[in-house]
Amino acid sequence: MKHKNLFLLALLLSACTPRQKALDPEVFRPEGHADTVRYEQAPFQWHVHPRHDYSKTYVAKLFMSQAEYDGDYLGKYKMHDNGQQTNYLNCEQALEIIKGMDALTLGLPKIVYLVGWQYNGHDSKYPAFFEGNKAIARPGEDPLESIRWLMEEARKYHTTVSLHINLFDAFEDSPLYQKYVEADVLARDKGGKLIQSEWGYKVSYAAEWEKGLLQERIDSLCRLLPIAEAGTIHVDAFHNTVPRPYMVDGEPKVSFDSPISPWHGHTAEQDMEAKANIVKYLDSKGIDVTTEGLWNMSIGNITDGYFPMYWHFNSRQHSLSLKASQACGGNVYGAERVFGNNVNGEQLFRSHPDLGEALTVFKKEFCKTTLIAQYLNTFGRQALVTDEKGSAIGIFEKGLRTMIRDDKMYVAQDGYVLAEGGDIFIPAVWLGNRAIVAFSEEGYSERTWTLPAGTKLSRRTKGWVIDAQGRKEFKEFKVKGRNVTLTLAPGEMILLAEDL
Repeated sequence: MKHKNLFLLALLLSACTPRQKALDPEVFRPEGHADTVRYEQAPFQWHVHPRHDYSKTYVAKLFMSQAEYDGDYLGKYKMHDNGQQTNYLNCEQALEIIKGMDALTLGLPKIVYLVGWQYNGHDSKYPAFFEGNKAIARPGEDPLESIRWLMEEARKYHTTVSLHINLFDAFEDSPLYQKYVEADVLARDKGGKLIQSEWGYKVSYAAEWEKGLLQERIDSLCRLLPIAEAGTIHVDAFHNTVPRPYMVDGEPKVSFDSPISPWHGHTAEQDMEAKANIVKYLDSKGIDVTTEGLWNMSIGNITDGYFPMYWHFNSRQHSLSLKASQACGGNVYGAERVFGNNVNGEQLFRSHPDLGEALTVFKKEFCKTTLIAQYLNTFGRQALVTDEKGSAIGIFEKGLRTMIRDDKMYVAQDGYVLAEGGDIFIPAVWLGNRAIVAFSEEGYSERTWTLPAGTKLSRRTKGWVIDAQGRKEFKEFKVKGRNVTLTLAPGEMILLAEDL
């Protein structure tokens, strides 16, 4: 049996095999001792009314501008802007990125959150968010008008544009700072002293909610920009605790303290209840709330149903207790990646200022992550298997299996391989059941793939090479029954489809 398993694994991982068929219907096997956690659906109900299905949408941030600061608190942390900013994108450049992403994602629904759209950029002037950042505006145009223009234009490219905001931070140079001090809604310690955190002071959700100031902030923002039309907003750093830096032997450390404001007498449970009220208030205006992550940021437990999507997602509990349509992530970490991951657009476009280069990298990463995740999200999850070698195996219904081994993603259904590291052959499910996307990082000649169950192609199938500038005809393929033979150049992405 041991030799048979080694043979099957070698067969699976061989990129030279012209037709990838594994003899074992389960395809992937753990190495050494393995642990299995089975999926068990948790009791679930929505307390909000999601306008978007985030399991069928690619979500990205675009980093527009960063407000700079001097490290004047413990030599490192921010209390106010220093008047400088680093700019990465303006609204016109953001639209060019959106156009390119739409071409490469073949019209997949997308949501883009703008980071640093206000004042001097990211993390500037909170708790206020009532002015646009002049650096991102189109020439001669008010920045808020430029954002409205971008939101409208992006719809032509299957993209919803909205905002990245913060409801927790309060900086000394904010137009609202003095008002919030006088209203006594900033977090204080037991002695009544304002709490300094990693980033400025902190707003007490419960105190702000009780005095109606949170509602005023949201109402003002909705009057400035058509957030309700977008139907979604991203709330950064929606913590349940205050990250407080302190010094140890001259080095800054951070503690996470709860409740948020001992001075006000609110419990940690009341802090979370106030957060729930905030989310429901935005929901009442037709706006979904997505948030940064699950690390000490969630409301209550996994059954609550307030957040349909988390930017950072590493929760085995969520992955094995909720469907992707109930809770999903943008950037997925750890073994949970076997259930699907996504390309990090914020990081990618910020680190690649040349648009052509950025879109080339995006194409590759989209095919290796988001394309696969969209397919996996259509299958029920059954179990997660991890082994002592560090590999992870995802088990789905209908014979679908995934594996991450040596940081490479593999996918197979009914014993036939669909993804093998840099070689991808995956249905584009948002285009129907007669569309396949193939990609190869290194290229190959005359490789035969087998169509997965439910996907149909015929001799009437047409092929296109896909890039950010558009499509051109592709003929290096043959369809015979369920078998498709392809020749791809390195870095080439193609679409095979009928009736499109």
